[in-house]
Amino acid sequence: MYMAHAFEVGGAEDMVLNLVRHLPPRFEPMVCAIHHLGPIGEEIQDAGIPTTVLGLDPGLRRPWDVARLRRFLCRTRPHIVHTFLLTASVYGRLAAMLARVPVVIGTEQNIYHEKRLRHALAEWLLMTGTSRVVASAAAVREHYIRSVHVNPAKVDVIYNAVDWDHLQTTAGRDEMRHLTGITAGSPVLATIGRLTRQKGHIYLFEALARTAALARAHPMVGGDGALGAWLRDGAAALGLSARVHFLGVRRDVGDVLNAADVFVLPSLWEGLPLALALAMGAGVPVVSTTVGGIPELVEDGRTGLLVRPADSIDLGRALARLIEEPDLCGRLAVAARAALRPRFGVDACIASVTALYDRLIDGRAA
Repeated sequence: MYMAHAFEVGGAEDMVLNLVRHLPPRFEPMVCAIHHLGPIGEEIQDAGIPTTVLGLDPGLRRPWDVARLRRFLCRTRPHIVHTFLLTASVYGRLAAMLARVPVVIGTEQNIYHEKRLRHALAEWLLMTGTSRVVASAAAVREHYIRSVHVNPAKVDVIYNAVDWDHLQTTAGRDEMRHLTGITAGSPVLATIGRLTRQKGHIYLFEALARTAALARAHPMVGGDGALGAWLRDGAAALGLSARVHFLGVRRDVGDVLNAADVFVLPSLWEGLPLALALAMGAGVPVVSTTVGGIPELVEDGRTGLLVRPADSIDLGRALARLIEEPDLCGRLAVAARAALRPRFGVDACIASVTALYDRLIDGRAA
């Protein structure tokens, strides 16, 4: 059973969608949304996967909600509970242990520099009944081990599945640009991610305002989040309102990437960002930051360009270089696509996940 607070649009949620779609027939996936379903949850449901929405308190602050979650697991009797995101990572694992689920797996998808002490303590305590924690990148694993003080032998790295079918297009390159309101012939920069401080959008806007070579560049910003209004105001304050195109949440990632000359992800911290992997697999040259698992995706100067986080000057310089050097763009794009496609496809992830499941179930049976 896959469990999360909700299945909104994000990397962890996409991971579950890929798993339930591609698991071998010997596994019978079920999905539990602790609070509400969300857009990706609807896609999971539409795929015919048994899905339950419990409608419990968002933060599970009421002790009886954990008891209700335990009763649900006792009723459904899964062999494995695999949790995603914070609420399920803490309360879902606790309920699974109380329900005596044979195998309990947590995930760590990101590097949480601001993980609250009580959450780290809870996760440390839960490790006694946790079979494994799956980290999305080696850098995420190392940070989790340090921050939660857990046994390294119980934390595995499995890179997120990248479903290359997301790159299918429904609109032509010029059509997408026209629909977005971008002037013909303008360089187009794409970025996709939640509108939060983590993704560093403001540094992209500052780079556009400060770098003369980017004076005609138009960024397409895919995603939504708590900082949406603040980022729109920030773009306006920098005189960029006519050039920054906020797209909202988009599932037509292939159309967005097809319209882009460069993909940029100026994150301040990360796990293993799927949007960046998709861009590289699509053959779009990328610029990103040297944080988290990004250097495990991007080899600086060979498959993309890496810059310092929170440095709009360094970012602007790298973006300008790609816009001004089409030959470099081509080399980076070809190398990235060749490196990413075999390594981060769904098949490799499914093989690693199912091998973990089999090993843990066999260990319990022994």
